[in-house]
This record gives sequence, C-alpha cells and structure tokens, in this order.
Amino acid sequence: MYEVYSGLLIALMVLMVLLAIGMIVIVMMQSGNQNNLGAITGAAESFFGKNKAKTMESKFKRWTVIIAAAMLVCSVLFFVFYMLLKSL
Repeated sequence: MYEVYSGLLIALMVLMVLLAIGMIVIVMMQSGNQNNLGAITGAAESFFGKNKAKTMESKFKRWTVIIAAAMLVCSVLFFVFYMLLKSL
C-alpha cells in the first residue's frame, strides 16, 4: 500500500507543477483591466461589450478559474494521501 500512496503523491505533485505552469501562462496572456478607457471612448457599448462571454479575455478568465479549482482539488488530495501514507 505504501507504493500506491507514494505513486499517487508523485503523480499529484507532477500534475500540480503542470497546472502551476499552465496558470502562469494563462495569467501572462491576459491583458490588463482597463475599465476607465472603455467608458471614456464608448467601447463599453460596443458589440464586444455586449458579448463578453465570447471574447478571448473571458475564455482566459474561465480557464484561470478552472485551473485554480483543479489545483485546489489536487492539493487537498495530496494532503489526504500524504496523511494516509504517514499513518502506515
């Protein structure tokens, strides 16, 4: 049983590293939030302002949330398997 938990810990650690790299890439690809300029130029009333769910920026935000949730689940599972391994 020790080998199984050790293997799961290694797999979760590798997955967390890959998710962290993915999170860094996604966050670096996002543009800054410039709400003030949109209000001044009237861009808030444009086609892209009304269809925010289809823009690339909203997809980046969605993927950021998904990756963060996956990292949370992986870290909780890592803790649980570590405690099970420690109790053996």
